[in-house]
Amino acid sequence: MPLMYPVNDPRRYSRGPVIQLYVYLDECYEQWRLLEKERKRTEAILTKKLAGKRTAAVTNTNLPKTPPNPTRVDHLIVNQMREQARVASLLDRMECLHNTPLHINIHTALNRNHMAICITQARRKEEIANMSKHQRQRAHFTEDRDTLLLVIALKDLAATTRKLRTALWCALQMTLPKPVKGQDHHVNKEATGAERCPSPFEGYSFKL
Repeated sequence: MPLMYPVNDPRRYSRGPVIQLYVYLDECYEQWRLLEKERKRTEAILTKKLAGKRTAAVTNTNLPKTPPNPTRVDHLIVNQMREQARVASLLDRMECLHNTPLHINIHTALNRNHMAICITQARRKEEIANMSKHQRQRAHFTEDRDTLLLVIALKDLAATTRKLRTALWCALQMTLPKPVKGQDHHVNKEATGAERCPSPFEGYSFKL
């Protein structure tokens, strides 16, 4: 079954798995955009706060390319892979700046997100492989099964991307230099100001 029905095709709105596919695909795109935005913001904060410290940027030359005639899912997989590689490179840089390993939960969030991307890619390849067979046999049950498996993969991808955003925020807090403590009244004043200062990343849970 093609991933994208024509706009005027009633099947686009009448079939449950397809509706779920669109919902979680939109959620994945939203999480990817937020991750990209927060990764760039993190890089800017590190450049400003740690201007005197230099670390070599790790570049990945094996980033994937978009396949011919790509669907939104194909574009999403490629974008997620590229952004995940950039976040992984940034976390490596943070470890160098911090001079200690980041918390294990941060690496766990990174690895789970990578696994979710790979599973989504595998589900997409399975769907492509089965498309011609579906068209010949009109195997609607198998079509729905392929779509549901892809929906499950996208749902997990959205969740792990959200957790990776949390991990990136936590890594930034660990990397930034701690404020120098002065006299008690200065410390209290700084604490009060810190309470009023909004977090650079808002709108999601910080639980890994």
